[in-house]
Amino acid sequence: MNAPADRAAARRTFSYVLLFCLVWWGIFAATRHYLDGADMVENYAWGMEWQWGTNKHPPLFGWITAAWFKVLPVGDNAYYLLNQLNLAIALGLLALAMRRVLPWHKVLIALVLTSLGSHFGPDSGFKYNANTALLPFVAGFTWSLLRAVERGRAGWFVLAGFFAAAALLTKYYALVMFAAIWLAVLLTLRPPPAPLLKGTVLAGAVALLLVSPHLAWSVEHGWPTLQYMHAAHEHGGIAAYAIALAGVLGFAALPVLAWAGCLVRLPSSPVDDARVPRLGLGILALSVVFTVLASTLQQVSPVSSWLIPALLFVGWALVDLTPARFDTRALAGRVYRVGLACLALAIAGGVWWERHYRAYPAPPAYALPQRIAEDATRLYRDAYGQPVEFAAGTFPLPYILSFYSPDHPHGLYGFDLGGTDLAQSPWIDARALRVGNKIAVCGTLQFAKADDHACPAAARALFGPPDQTRGLLYSVYDPKTRRLDRQRYDVLMWKPHEKP
Repeated sequence: MNAPADRAAARRTFSYVLLFCLVWWGIFAATRHYLDGADMVENYAWGMEWQWGTNKHPPLFGWITAAWFKVLPVGDNAYYLLNQLNLAIALGLLALAMRRVLPWHKVLIALVLTSLGSHFGPDSGFKYNANTALLPFVAGFTWSLLRAVERGRAGWFVLAGFFAAAALLTKYYALVMFAAIWLAVLLTLRPPPAPLLKGTVLAGAVALLLVSPHLAWSVEHGWPTLQYMHAAHEHGGIAAYAIALAGVLGFAALPVLAWAGCLVRLPSSPVDDARVPRLGLGILALSVVFTVLASTLQQVSPVSSWLIPALLFVGWALVDLTPARFDTRALAGRVYRVGLACLALAIAGGVWWERHYRAYPAPPAYALPQRIAEDATRLYRDAYGQPVEFAAGTFPLPYILSFYSPDHPHGLYGFDLGGTDLAQSPWIDARALRVGNKIAVCGTLQFAKADDHACPAAARALFGPPDQTRGLLYSVYDPKTRRLDRQRYDVLMWKPHEKP
């Protein structure tokens, strides 16, 4: 990277990543008035327990969430900032990986096109969860593996093992990405197989050592993550694959259209005889193929959001598909301008949406979580003068209380009337529930849906008759039907026990 043009392209690449993440953080902070109804509050509720597993996923992204909020105040805007920082690290590591085989101006093209995917912006760009938490570890694994192949040093394979362990402690789908990346490197770069295999064994040993505590926890608790996967994603036949494919095409539609539009009347350049390996295209194609194979072998239906880590390589694949006759430096300028224009449109759209939202006569039901948590906590403190320690109720309200309540109580996934550990909440001991300060909040976040009558009965069966039952009533508005209504939540409270 000696040429001034290459240095300028490198600066522009990283400046764009920073600008992209800051702009979208500002948009979400200013215009989004609620977290995702379950995923993000789940992360916090899991992470605050610091256990080696959860009822759905491995624990790392929950730990990261909890550690983040040890530093910053618990709140929506700080959560959006965590996701944008996570994305900035992922895109930065991806740029370093692509630089091993591409010049900087092509790296710029790939990163801008990748950033246009809807999963990084309006669709789920605010959401830090298992899929998005995988991104920096997948990018880091790719970078370290390419450096290992390039340098032939064991230290880079060890680093790849660290990234692999972090990815596996985030989501098991990482195994699909490892296989796709490793095989694509083998087929496109054609490194000497013996050193690659030795290095792979070393990386695998490092990853296994770091993941082993989670494996032991999973065995002890009956592999709850695998049970959840099969229960939540029962095999739905060909239709499920078609729905997942449609979702992936929707995620990637804008970058593909932007790439194709920028090729129109693009100047040609002398064809470089040096063949550039189509590594990004290989990783993306193999990721899709392996995802289908893995879901078929496990007899579960694939979901389009699973492929968010694979779509990290969509811009790289489009660069690989660009015909050699085109002037890619001119293409970089066009794509960069398209990226900036999309950011400007996103800002304008955010301003319009915020004005539209402020015109609602009442908040939507799904935007109530913080008020519910704060009001329920206030009721308990006013009644007993003590903090809430345990929260139960209609899912995800207990986890919402874990996040938004100033007391940050332990949240129960659901009600289980037997056993020493509550099902789905293996970190909570049943005895602690008997003696702790307990609250149950029953109701739904769906507009005009009937009250959850089963919730109060289950709470009474688990905790005994409540000392007090209070109600929370809110005016809510449904933007789809343009109707106003009242939304009720029952708050069941149990008197604190005397502390020994």
